[in-house]
Amino acid sequence: MSTRTITGNLAADPEVVKAGSVNITKFRVIENTGEYRGGKFTPHDNPTTHFVEARFELGENAAATLEKGSAVIVVGKEHTNSWEKDGATQYGRVIDADTIGVDLARATAVVTKNPRDDN
Repeated sequence: MSTRTITGNLAADPEVVKAGSVNITKFRVIENTGEYRGGKFTPHDNPTTHFVEARFELGENAAATLEKGSAVIVVGKEHTNSWEKDGATQYGRVIDADTIGVDLARATAVVTKNPRDDN
């Protein structure tokens, strides 16, 4: 697995699903990719969609903080998942998030520290 850093906006509100005894927060990030040519940024016709999954405290905090349209930065390990849809196998790239943050170049944020559990 390779480590990736992406920036973009949430395509929909995060979804929390149960996998055994662990909650996994899942969301899609739309990244508007493009390139600079002659000093001018030219966006690509089709943005890139990234599937992101976050577990434990990171997932809980992401679900409580983020919503559709949130500007984010995500760092994590990328791998390929497969699933069945309409009798055909589909494939997609998934980022297992290590870090998720609000992109302060495109949004403001109020930071609230979680209380420490010293148990």
